Amino acid sequence: MTKLKNFLYKTSIDSFKYRIELRLVDVKDERLLDYVIQTRTAKSTGELIEETEFKKSSLPIPFEHYEVKFAINQILNVDYLVILINSKMLESGYLEGINIKNIELIYNKIISCNVINISFEDFLSLGNISDIDIKKDFTLNKEDFKLVISDLYKKSRPNKKKNFGVNPFPYDHNLGIEWNDRKKATTRNPFLKLYHKEVEVANNKNKEFFEHYINTNDVKDVVRCEATAKGLKELKLAGIESSRLIDVLKASDKFETIIYNAIDLNIEPPLKPQRSKSPLSPVETIIFAHITNMIKNQNFTFEYALEFTLEHFNNKQSKYRMKKQIIEVYESKIEGKISEVRQRRLSNFYHQFGWIKNTSI
Repeated sequence: MTKLKNFLYKTSIDSFKYRIELRLVDVKDERLLDYVIQTRTAKSTGELIEETEFKKSSLPIPFEHYEVKFAINQILNVDYLVILINSKMLESGYLEGINIKNIELIYNKIISCNVINISFEDFLSLGNISDIDIKKDFTLNKEDFKLVISDLYKKSRPNKKKNFGVNPFPYDHNLGIEWNDRKKATTRNPFLKLYHKEVEVANNKNKEFFEHYINTNDVKDVVRCEATAKGLKELKLAGIESSRLIDVLKASDKFETIIYNAIDLNIEPPLKPQRSKSPLSPVETIIFAHITNMIKNQNFTFEYALEFTLEHFNNKQSKYRMKKQIIEVYESKIEGKISEVRQRRLSNFYHQFGWIKNTSI
């Protein structure tokens, strides 16, 4: 099974659309010729304007709990083979994402479908890719991630256009936030999504795939970010000058730039948080340690921690003085300190995510 240390904090490809001229491959399954994606292009520039839904017009080859889809795309009188490639094809290596080290596993899976045949070298060098979803995984518990959703929602750049702008989904069965509809996204309004992978694994329609191939403990407290490079224009913005499969795979060090560009275009820069630096007296230190331990480590509410502590005082006057002092310490020190500890976790997450660009916060 994939280990957490093998995929966390690394950028890789989650999925992409592979396209190669049909004449460059050997068609082994004649059914492929019946699955044609209709496209409409601009005569002056050849730019793609519209095409039919790939999933509805493709030949699906089933595997256990996932499919590999093939189709033919006719563009300006040229026939192209199109394959929708997803990291599910890595099966138990799904969490690792697609990279230059495991792309041969993807190739072997495609060949095993017996739909087409092509050499591994030609597969890498002659095919181009688009609709590239770049992913990066982090760790954060669900409660803190809800605060992330709230923070990023408040700082999202306004956009009144239909299918654009921020869309939070802070639900127990679907926890995350995204910017811009993936199909309608543009270079200036790129698609960006941040969601809790543990929640998805437990509730998504692909639950059977995860249960079959992935140790669900590996996705505990995992948050995933996805950003999309729709084509060569977005790749060039990240410093990737070619959409050839091999060229994109070799440029994995630039994948993070695709995420950063999407963050910058969708979310306003963060403000630096203010932190209290007032010292604690010896008595306050004892109260601080005791109450903080009950709240953080034993999951007590402050009210219950206060009540439990005061039960140890029999003298009414001492009990009153201690209650007053505990409340003062909590309101002036502990509540803010717990908030500060949480803020440090969130700031660390924002730095890994790319919203905070330096370590000075």
